[in-house]
Amino acid sequence: MNNHLAVKWTGRIRPCLLRGSHTARFRSNQLPRARFPISQRQFSSTPTRRSSETPNRPTGEPQPQPQPQQSPSPSPQRRGSWKPWILFNAAGLTAVIITALVLKSARSTDSDSDSQNPVINKKSFSPFTITAKEQVSPSAFVLTIRAASDASKSQSQSQSQSSWAPLKAAWDHVLWSVEIKQPQLQIARHYTPLPSPPSASDDDDDDGENGTGNGNEELRFLIRKLDGGEMSTYLSKLRVGEQVWLRGPHLGFDVERRLGAAENVVFVAGGTGIAPALQVARRLLNDDDDDDDGRVEKTREKPSISILWANRRAADALGRRQRQGSGAGKGSWFSGWRGRESALSAKEEQIQTEGSSLARHILEMQRRHPGQFRISYFVDEEGSFISPRELGAALEEARKASLLPAASSCPWHSAAMLEKLPDDNDADRYALACACARDKNNTSTEAKVGANLICVSGPDGFIEAYAGPKRWYSGTEMQGPVRGVLGRLIKEMEGENWLVLKL
Repeated sequence: MNNHLAVKWTGRIRPCLLRGSHTARFRSNQLPRARFPISQRQFSSTPTRRSSETPNRPTGEPQPQPQPQQSPSPSPQRRGSWKPWILFNAAGLTAVIITALVLKSARSTDSDSDSQNPVINKKSFSPFTITAKEQVSPSAFVLTIRAASDASKSQSQSQSQSSWAPLKAAWDHVLWSVEIKQPQLQIARHYTPLPSPPSASDDDDDDGENGTGNGNEELRFLIRKLDGGEMSTYLSKLRVGEQVWLRGPHLGFDVERRLGAAENVVFVAGGTGIAPALQVARRLLNDDDDDDDGRVEKTREKPSISILWANRRAADALGRRQRQGSGAGKGSWFSGWRGRESALSAKEEQIQTEGSSLARHILEMQRRHPGQFRISYFVDEEGSFISPRELGAALEEARKASLLPAASSCPWHSAAMLEKLPDDNDADRYALACACARDKNNTSTEAKVGANLICVSGPDGFIEAYAGPKRWYSGTEMQGPVRGVLGRLIKEMEGENWLVLKL
């Protein structure tokens, strides 16, 4: 036999080196598959020798030395299977601990975050709870709400003041509104809050008014239900304890800065447009003038506020004094045939209007400020309207003051600049300075800076009829030129400082 050749045996033997330079090579497909009992599944990288299959080697051939039997090693799969299990459980335990710590931290900071976060913001709608609902007329009601997070009154006084800071700033700004959402139709409408009514038992100003005391915890809205009105119908169906969603506040014109040293404000209000008129009256006629950010000099007298309030029905003319048994009113086109029915309805109207909170608010303002707060009522069903004659009379009764002519470039007193403003948010223009005093054409040293104001508030059709429509430009609502009834009156009063604000 050639000693340099590898001998192939029919049995399975351990591969080993033979004499010579070549190694016996065995192919796996030539080796029989090992069979082991099920109960003794052991795997080893070193095959075992079978004594029965030991081949007979030729005489003279050196017998291979038997190698010591190695104990079978555990399966690689079985040896490493416990590591993933431990790692998996460790990861799960770590996740549980981290989650518990995060939740505990969130709960511990909830009270602090609630006190720091305002109850209302301009980006998202916040929940408010209805605390009262008063029917002030057959078609109008006053809705009183409180922030849902503040309903339990669990916050301290400092925390409550911090969360209501945006609303306090809005009351100090005078004119402002909020958006109320209709969740089913996903629409929103702007509503102007009513100021808290002054206390009739105290001649001093009530520190509990909205924005200055405990009264700022609630907001009140005058809402009139209209046939086919999605928002007003939705709000009229809500009950005490249910929630509404608000966003804001949205600031409007800075009436104090635009008025300046002038002394007259004329309000042309239609329906629920009385709300911004009461906002202005509350601020300008408020005796507590200790916090105005230095915007207006307080040495001047309080301005005169004249309100011309138009309503469709007599029952909506809240606060109007009327004798029992009187007819529908002066100028009524149906007062001649209503007779006794008209007297009875007038008696019922007097009891209803004077008993409502809004009527008491108006009557108290007239009692406190008889020389500065005047209100005239106009009712469509009685045939009385705000005519050019009535408007002209209100403007003629205005107190005269020596005012500088408005500079054409003044952002506060120029009618031309007012038409081009992209919106009515004067808070964004606070840094702009008045240009009237710096105008070279103004040489008077005794005249002061300011402009008398004519504010028109109400439905869009009402504003368009008396002051002309607003203009939409690049997605924003601009004031536009003054037209309508007031446009003609302003032309006749050329040279006088009158500024028309469309609210």
